[in-house]
Amino acid sequence: MASSINLPVYQPFSAPQKPSEPRVGVFICECGEQITDILDVDSLSESAVESDDVVFAGHAPYWCSADGRKLMQEKIREQSLNRVVVAGCSPRTHRGIFKETVQEEGMDPELCGMVNVREGCAWPHRLDQDGANIRARDQIAMEVAHLTALTPRIPSQAEIASSALVIGGGVAGMTAALELAYAGVPVTLVDRKDALGGTATKEDSELAGELSAAVEANPSVEVRLNSRVTGVEGSLGSYMVGVQNGTGEQPRGNTDGPFGTVILATGEPDEETTHLAEMMRLPQDAAGYLADLRVRLRPERYLERGFYVCGSAHHPCDANMAQFQAFSAASRALRHMGRGSVTLRGPLAQVDAERCNGCSDCSRLCPFHAITMVERPEGVSLSTIDPLLCTGCGNCVSVCPVEAATLSGWSDSQLDAQMRVALDYQDPEPGSMLPEAGGLGVAALNGDREPRILVFACEWSGYAAAELAGAQKRAYPANVRVIRLDCSGRLQAGLIFNAFEMGAAGVLVLGCVQKLCHYERGNERAAAAFDQVEELSGLLGLHPKRLKLAWTPPDDGAALADMISEFAAGVDEAIRSIV
Repeated sequence: MASSINLPVYQPFSAPQKPSEPRVGVFICECGEQITDILDVDSLSESAVESDDVVFAGHAPYWCSADGRKLMQEKIREQSLNRVVVAGCSPRTHRGIFKETVQEEGMDPELCGMVNVREGCAWPHRLDQDGANIRARDQIAMEVAHLTALTPRIPSQAEIASSALVIGGGVAGMTAALELAYAGVPVTLVDRKDALGGTATKEDSELAGELSAAVEANPSVEVRLNSRVTGVEGSLGSYMVGVQNGTGEQPRGNTDGPFGTVILATGEPDEETTHLAEMMRLPQDAAGYLADLRVRLRPERYLERGFYVCGSAHHPCDANMAQFQAFSAASRALRHMGRGSVTLRGPLAQVDAERCNGCSDCSRLCPFHAITMVERPEGVSLSTIDPLLCTGCGNCVSVCPVEAATLSGWSDSQLDAQMRVALDYQDPEPGSMLPEAGGLGVAALNGDREPRILVFACEWSGYAAAELAGAQKRAYPANVRVIRLDCSGRLQAGLIFNAFEMGAAGVLVLGCVQKLCHYERGNERAAAAFDQVEELSGLLGLHPKRLKLAWTPPDDGAALADMISEFAAGVDEAIRSIV
């Protein structure tokens, strides 16, 4: 009885084994009286242990305090817990604390989940305490279902080589090479011309001469003139680079490396710049310059690949600006190599080799160039994902036509498990479902419970705005159930239709504002999936007011609350017209 209180090689798909029997502990935080003023934490604890997988549920004033963390660890040991759900405040501020707490007890930190019942339930529904408690109960149960269905992945690790390649022997390239060499890093400097200096102007020739003499005198810099880079292989931290030497009819080629970082300083864009950009999968703008990466918007699991750009390959600049950029690129490269090694946990896409048909749609779509196509003996290429470059956006999963790609953390089974709880759905008896008039899921809406609205919210936009709305005590209907996504690009049309078939009164998809997606193209994929649903919804009799896609700024809680309220009103109108 539960108590209350490098370039990937071809390998067959092999999912890590999850714990044999889920033993979930639910820890409900009182947050002083900020939660208990609205939510009945005793009732929530009792509801939590109704799940067969929950062996402990309890509440405390502050689980994040030193005493609270100690008590949590005691319960983990006493109850042999292998999964933990913390229901309290925002995962953004406290998820790391609790992951560290469970990891100290030997638990995989990916098996620790959080539910924001303060900003998510208590505060926005403070005028509807019954609705707030029912929603909190369901959101906790949804996270339990999510963790129970989760198969944790094996952490990805890589050593970062402490050597660097600089491509381009102009002012920027030589400056970067010297900065790295002065820091004790071996550098290979490759330039296609027969002398260093690049395209230095007459005014800059003295500086170029000084730099050239310093480079040639530095034993840590190996200069390769009359040479071109012909290929880049490997993965984060260990790149092998093909270099073609010589100007004769039969040039010599060899492979150098491993390199932990590569700095591109090739001068004004030309065919070589484009060739390098293609090999290294770096973005170019309309003029051919190597474009800036939006570092500010990068997801938290993003790891730099170790490729840096400086000088005129980046944008037109004089010698002073070229040097400034070179110092910056060298500094970032040193910081990257200084890590020595990287270990990455969290969501990771994987490909089932037996299912993959080699279409390469995922490779073309991946915004972080984590996917390559590897030839197989049978002639069909295999989509292979570099675990160190994958950020878990799920775009590959959404576009895969044969369901070969899966995403740990947001797999179909995990999303399905959450939807079933959110919508109180039970599989029908065989043969019991008949075609419905008036749209998907109408039969399920004829029950006694209030119609429920399912919200798929991107963590970086819609989910953040929902938390802000709660913090600002902005009210909206309590019949919403939120599924947090790392990226709205994970969505597929099938998932949305499944939600309606399970009885969702409405489905609201919240993604990042256009051109501000943390995953570059995630909102494009969400829009594509939504378009598919819209195209079919009319044929299936789905009322247009039951479905909405919105691009949501993360810092406007008032607009988010108003949007949900307006959408809920439209859903009510639609349901009254068909039920």
